[in-house]
Amino acid sequence: MLLVGIGGAIGAMLRYAITDIMPSDELPYGTITVNLLGSLLLGIIFGALAADALINQDNLLLFGTGLLGAFTTMSAFAMETVKLSENEISTAFFYIIITIVGSVGLAWTGYKVGMELFS
Repeated sequence: MLLVGIGGAIGAMLRYAITDIMPSDELPYGTITVNLLGSLLLGIIFGALAADALINQDNLLLFGTGLLGAFTTMSAFAMETVKLSENEISTAFFYIIITIVGSVGLAWTGYKVGMELFS
């Protein structure tokens, strides 16, 4: 629990910093960035695990569950989509496609990279 909490605190602060410094006039670029980057990094971790890399449970809890769990944000994505849809449905749709397809694509890419690096 402590490792998840420490990682979560760090991840939440990093997410806040990134979303605070990135402009969000047209799209919430900060949220897009953290969700895409977090998906890639978690993919790399799980690719490394699939390649039998020695990642101990404590590091997985600290970085995977804690840091990346708090770094990425589904709730902000959902509410930003609702807000965007009030003004321009096509912008909301674009945001949904970029976030979902991009996150899954980068998680898959990270997984493959992790497997390659640690095989």
